Amino acid sequence: MKLRDLIDTQWNSYERKRFLKDRTKEKTESFDPESFKHDGFDNRERYFETYVPALAEDTRLDAELNNFTPPRLDSVNDSSYQALVIRYGILRTLIQQLDFNMEKEILLESVQSWQQDLINDYSEDDFDDSDELLHLAKAAVDYGSDVYDSELHMVYSYFELHNRAKEKKHEYYTWFDFFKRLSAIGRFPKVSRSEKPEHALDTIEKGLWSLQEQAIIYEVNTEDTNELVGIPEDYIDYIRDWLYYEMSEENYLQMLETLEPFDKQKTLVDARNTFGVETGTKGRNDKRRESLVKAGIFPSQLLAEGLTKKELKGIVDEYSLDAHKQKTDEMIEATIEYFEQSQKQITTDDEEAAAELFLKCYEDISDGNVERIPPQLQQVVDEDDPSRKMDMLFEQATSEIFKEIFNVDGTELLGQKASGIVADGEIEQDGKWLLWDNKRRINKFKLGSNTQSKIKNYIDTKSQQHQVEWFLIIAPDFTDNAKQNAKKLEMQVGGIDIRLVKASDLKQFAEYWIETYAEEGYELPLSVFYGSEVLEPEIAKEALKREFS
Repeated sequence: MKLRDLIDTQWNSYERKRFLKDRTKEKTESFDPESFKHDGFDNRERYFETYVPALAEDTRLDAELNNFTPPRLDSVNDSSYQALVIRYGILRTLIQQLDFNMEKEILLESVQSWQQDLINDYSEDDFDDSDELLHLAKAAVDYGSDVYDSELHMVYSYFELHNRAKEKKHEYYTWFDFFKRLSAIGRFPKVSRSEKPEHALDTIEKGLWSLQEQAIIYEVNTEDTNELVGIPEDYIDYIRDWLYYEMSEENYLQMLETLEPFDKQKTLVDARNTFGVETGTKGRNDKRRESLVKAGIFPSQLLAEGLTKKELKGIVDEYSLDAHKQKTDEMIEATIEYFEQSQKQITTDDEEAAAELFLKCYEDISDGNVERIPPQLQQVVDEDDPSRKMDMLFEQATSEIFKEIFNVDGTELLGQKASGIVADGEIEQDGKWLLWDNKRRINKFKLGSNTQSKIKNYIDTKSQQHQVEWFLIIAPDFTDNAKQNAKKLEMQVGGIDIRLVKASDLKQFAEYWIETYAEEGYELPLSVFYGSEVLEPEIAKEALKREFS
C-alpha cells in the first residue's frame, strides 16, 4: 500500500491521528512542518502534493529512525535500547511480508518470537575473543544496567566509521550484528523473557505506536482484515537500506538451492575462498551453501562476485526476469527480488493471491519448454514428477483464473486425478456448461485425431445429462491444421463451439477483466466464448462491453 492509497483507507480515528502527528515531521525544501496538521487526509490535493513527498523524503526517515529517543519512549520501560530492538524487529518482520503488511496480532507475536529466537540462538562461544563488535557490546553495557541513547549514538557512529572503511558488505556492522553480541553476553532486552508474555506483547505494541506517531507504520482496516499494519511502499528502499536487509535466510538458501550455478562444487568453493568462509562442510555442497548464508554474505555480493555475466543472463532468461541483460546490477536486483518475493506469495488459504500469481506465471506454466517450476509454486501441487507437476499446475491455474479472477462460481477442476471420461475442468452457468482441456506443449498444438476422439467422448458423456455449449482447448499456440480440425470436430459434436485459446490471450483477457470489471463484482458471462477457431481477445472485449452496457 502506498502513501497515496492511505487517504481512501478506513482508519480508526486514534490510529490516523498517530500517523499524522504534526510535530514529528522533518522539514524538506517544499514542506513546512508547522502547517502539517491533522487535516492531511481531508485535504486531498494538499495530501498528495505536499504531505506524500515530505513523508517519503529520505532525510525525514533518517531523522526519525536514527533518533534514539523516539515517541512513547516512557511507555517502553524508558529504555532507548529496548525501543530500538522493538522498532527494528517490527520493521524487519514487515519487510519480509507480501505487500509489507501483517495483521497486528500476528505481527506482535512474530516480533516476540524473533526476540526469543535471538536469545536462544547465541552465546559467547559463537564469537572469537578478537571480535571487535563483541567488545563494543560489552563496553556499551559497562556503565549501567541498560544501553542508553548515548551508548547507542556511540555504537552508531562506530558503525558508520567501520563500514566506510570496508569494501565488502558482509564486513559491515549492523544493528542486527550488535543485537546478536548482546544476546551472547546475556544483555538482550528482557521483554521476551517475561514470565507473562502478554506484558511483552503490550510493550511491543507501544513500540508500534511509536512508529505510527512518526508516520513510518500505518494501521488501517480493510474488507478482509481489521488492524492491518504495514510499511508504506514509498519507504521500502530506505527501510531495506536501514536494516541492511536483502532477503531472508530461508529465501536466500532456497535461491542457492534452486539456481543451477550454485549446484557446482567449484562455484561454491571459489565463493567461500573469495569471502573468507572457513567453517567445515564435510565436502558437501549443501553445507557449502549453508555456510555462505550463515556467514552473512549479502546475496547481491555473492551473485556479483560468484557468478559470471553469462550465468546471470541465463538466470534472467530462465525465469523471464524484467532486467536489462547488459546491466549486471539490474540482473542481480531482479534475481533477488524474484526469490525474495516468490517464496511468500502463495498460501493455500489466500485464493485471490494464488490466482494473481497463477496469472502472472500462466504463459510459463503452459510452455512445455519451461522445465523449472517457479519457486513460489513449488508447494502448491503435491507431485514428485516435474513434468506431470507442471501439467497439474496448468490445470489448477486455469481453474483459479476462472474462479477467482473471472468470479465464476460454477468452476470445478477435475484434472488428472479425476476418474472416468472427463475434461480437465468444467463450468456451469445458468444451466449451460463449458468444458476445458489444458494442452501444455513445446511446439504448437496440432489437435490430432486421438485428441479429437477424446474430446468428443468428453462432450458426449457430459451431454447425456447436461447442456454443453462450449469446449475450450487451452495451449501456448496452435497450428493451422488445429484450426481446421476444430471446425471438423464442431460438426461431429452437433454444433457445440470448439474454441482454441492461447494461454497468452487468456492472460491478456484476464488482465483486461481485472482493470475494467473486477471491482464491480461482475461474473464473466460465458457467452463471450461463442464462436469458432481461435479466441480473439479484442472480439471478446467487445462482447463484454455489449453485455455490460
